[in-house]
Amino acid sequence: MDFLDPRKKRAHKIRLIVGYFLMAIVILLSTIILVYAAYGYGINTKTGQIIENGLLFTDSKPSGADIYLNGQLQAGKTAARLVLSAGNYTLTIKKSGYQTWQRNLTLDEHTISRYVYPFLFPLKPQLTPLKTYTSIPGMVTETPDRHWLLTQAETTTGGVSFEQFDTTALAQPSTTLTIPKSLITSSTEPSAFKEVEWSTDNNHLLLQHSYGDSKEFIVLNRTNPDQSFNVNKLFKVDPSEVALRNKKVDQLYIYDQAAGSLQVGDTGQATLDPPFLKNVLAFKPYGSSIITYVTDVGAPTGKVIADIWDNGKTYPLYSFDPGTKYLLDAAQYQSHIYYIAGSNTTERLNIYKDPEDSIRNPSYGKAVPLIALSDLGATDAHFSENTRFVGVQAGQNFAVYDFETGDSYSYTLKAPITAPLTWMDGHRFIGQSGSNVLIMDYDGINQVSLTPTLFQTGGYFSGDYNQMITFAPTPGASTAVLERVDLRAGSDLPKNGAQ
Repeated sequence: MDFLDPRKKRAHKIRLIVGYFLMAIVILLSTIILVYAAYGYGINTKTGQIIENGLLFTDSKPSGADIYLNGQLQAGKTAARLVLSAGNYTLTIKKSGYQTWQRNLTLDEHTISRYVYPFLFPLKPQLTPLKTYTSIPGMVTETPDRHWLLTQAETTTGGVSFEQFDTTALAQPSTTLTIPKSLITSSTEPSAFKEVEWSTDNNHLLLQHSYGDSKEFIVLNRTNPDQSFNVNKLFKVDPSEVALRNKKVDQLYIYDQAAGSLQVGDTGQATLDPPFLKNVLAFKPYGSSIITYVTDVGAPTGKVIADIWDNGKTYPLYSFDPGTKYLLDAAQYQSHIYYIAGSNTTERLNIYKDPEDSIRNPSYGKAVPLIALSDLGATDAHFSENTRFVGVQAGQNFAVYDFETGDSYSYTLKAPITAPLTWMDGHRFIGQSGSNVLIMDYDGINQVSLTPTLFQTGGYFSGDYNQMITFAPTPGASTAVLERVDLRAGSDLPKNGAQ
């Protein structure tokens, strides 16, 4: 029998050893290839040379758009994952019925670049009038979740009313919310309402009512207007400013500019705590226990200083020239807290990343700025909605910093703007230029002049960004039309007439 033959047993054993050895080589080579591929290496199939690659992720709204690199159509559509040799590229995103999106990029070896935010705007947006007004309402606002749009109605004997539109069903009639007359101080002088901020519950809105040289603050309960309350009357104070603590209405920050004091008011108990900060010139709360504020106490002569108050402890940021407007903000991005501070008279605004860590570190002992954005005369400084960017504006001049990549941008917008632009979302600015809605990427490229508007802030959006709501002029009349702008086109438009 063959299995008893010593020579055949030895030959079989050798074949097994050789087979295992070859399998081991194949596995090893495959592992090496996979590892090198993961680190961005590839092979040029024409020359056989090893090339160093990078990885490009790209997406768009709407998806299913064509991808071009240096003018060459790629096999896939958005969303796509592309392995590319390192180099310079022009990325172009196109879809029928939409304006083209394009930018230049450099893809380095063994790196990953993500351009997943392109927004394609329709070439000819479909417009639907919702309501005609004699003029733009005195106040327009939208809930943080973009579900409800409120426009101020004419003042009536029953109080001040707002029309509420459901952005998920704009074809439906609006409902009316009325602030009880007892909450509003009547005055023969001109008065105006202004949004201060929304609570994160998308239900409570803090309003400032200005009349003559006075002002009062009212919390509107959107779902139960009768449960709204007047902050001044509740605490028997006349504050200069009011802010929500932790974006909720159960506790409020009450600021008296003349006294320079900051207090906490409990709206449930109608009690006001003693001042916990004094000599405050300006402040900006973040979360439940952090406040960035400006004071002249402890600052060099002729200067002011920005401090951080964190749950009872104070940490100094830096000193700068006093101004008529102070720019303060804080936000969290990828587990780090970033601060921006300065005034409209400083040549730069400092940005800090976790400054408390460097203050506590004996090697530093002070706050060390991450970067300084130069923008003399800046009047606005805000984080984008996803807090990846911070943008500073001084008229037509912009300075933007990207916390993810560490890149900074400084540019002057040629298109004239009627008011400071605001963040449309995490990557784009929006506003009014001339008589049209202006939208552009964070660095000023891919500018889109979308549709005529009378609205300085450009417009508001539905939660899915399929609809924009703005105020358009009426041809041949002096009225304003609340208008729905469909941001879909071509095959993306609904077939059954749905919104």
